Amino acid sequence: MTEKYDSANGRDDDRGTDRYAAFKDGGGEVVVYDTKNNAAWVKSDAAVVVEEMV
Repeated sequence: MTEKYDSANGRDDDRGTDRYAAFKDGGGEVVVYDTKNNAAWVKSDAAVVVEEMV
């Protein structure tokens, strides 16, 4: 059985690295971005810590 994010395309190789980062902007929204690709980012007005979802 494979995990939800298992893949053979190499995208999962960056899990556990500093490739992805996040910050809160001045308006209280959270921006998550790819440190190697400045065109890849997501902005939201809500965020949770993954460990809290278990």
